[in-house]
Amino acid sequence: MFKFIITLQLQPATRDEILARAPAVQAATRTEPGCLADDSLTCTDDPDRVVFGESWASKQAHTREWIAFHEPKHLSFAFETINVEP
Repeated sequence: MFKFIITLQLQPATRDEILARAPAVQAATRTEPGCLADDSLTCTDDPDRVVFGESWASKQAHTREWIAFHEPKHLSFAFETINVEP
């Protein structure tokens, strides 16, 4: 199993737009083959930092449309891949 941790530091005044679209994107992602979970979190110490956590049965590329949507709205973007198998 692989986990993807996506952390966005959003530009001011873009958080509501990103979070409004997140549920539809997450619902679509959850239907993709191999997707085990897709969650979004907002940081309590910085409301402009949003974290998405995804769990997949295998490593694969996906959600390009979502990245294209939020890319112009963030100041920084971190994508981490974690292999949870020893």
